[in-house]
Amino acid sequence: MNEMLHSHRDGAVLCLTLHRPAAANALHSAMAGALMTALTAATLDDGIGAVVLSGAGERVFCAGADLKEHSELEQGAAALLRRETLLQTLLALLDFPKPLLCAVQARAIGAGSMIALAADAIWATDDANFTFPEIGFGMASPMGATMLAARCPRSTVIRLIQGGERATAGEALAQGWIEAIHERANLLPLAITRARQWAAHAGPAHAGNKQWINRDLRAELIAAASEATRLQHSLSNRPSV
Repeated sequence: MNEMLHSHRDGAVLCLTLHRPAAANALHSAMAGALMTALTAATLDDGIGAVVLSGAGERVFCAGADLKEHSELEQGAAALLRRETLLQTLLALLDFPKPLLCAVQARAIGAGSMIALAADAIWATDDANFTFPEIGFGMASPMGATMLAARCPRSTVIRLIQGGERATAGEALAQGWIEAIHERANLLPLAITRARQWAAHAGPAHAGNKQWINRDLRAELIAAASEATRLQHSLSNRPSV
C-alpha cells in the first residue's frame, strides 16, 4: 500500500484513496505519480472492471495543488511545475479506459474539484462542496473553467470561476453534474456498488466510447494549460502602479 495513495480491491472494483490527511490530501508530484501508476496498472489488469476514487478524512476530499511543493524555486517556475503535474493527472483520469467514479466526501478545492470532474461520475455527501478559489489570489484558472464547462451551465462556470463562490452538492445534483448524494457512511459502499454495475460494461466498446466522449475536453484542457502559462507570464510582466 502506497503511503499517499491507499488502495484495496472489492471484487472487480479497485478503490483508490488520496491519503495525505495532514496536508488536506493536496496533490503533489509524488501522489500524482502514484495515482497515474495505479491507473496504468488497473488498465492492464483484466480482473479490474472499474475504479472508485475517494479522499481520506472528513474535512477535505482534495485541497488542490500543494503550494508548498517546489517552494525553493522562483514562484513562476514552481507554478509551471505544479500545473504540469495537474495536467498529466487530469489527462490520466480522462484517458483511463474503464469506468471511473469519484466519491467526494467533503470539500473539493481548486485542483481537487478538477480531479472529481475528470471522473465519469461523481457521488458526494450532502455537505460536500466544490470551489475554485484562484480568482481570490489573482490567479487565472483556464483549466478549472474548462473542466467545469464540460459539465456545468455557463452561469455556474462564471459564478465559481469569476466569483470565487462555491457549489454545494445539492446544487451540483440539481444541475446534473453529480450523480447522487448519500450520507458519509454509505457513500463509498454505494459508489462501489454503482461501479460494480458499470464494470459489467467495461471493455473495448466502453473504452472507445469514453475516448470519443472525452476527445474535445482533452484537447481543450491541454490548450487551457498553455493559456494558463501565457496568462501567468502576462500578469507577472505587468508593470505595477
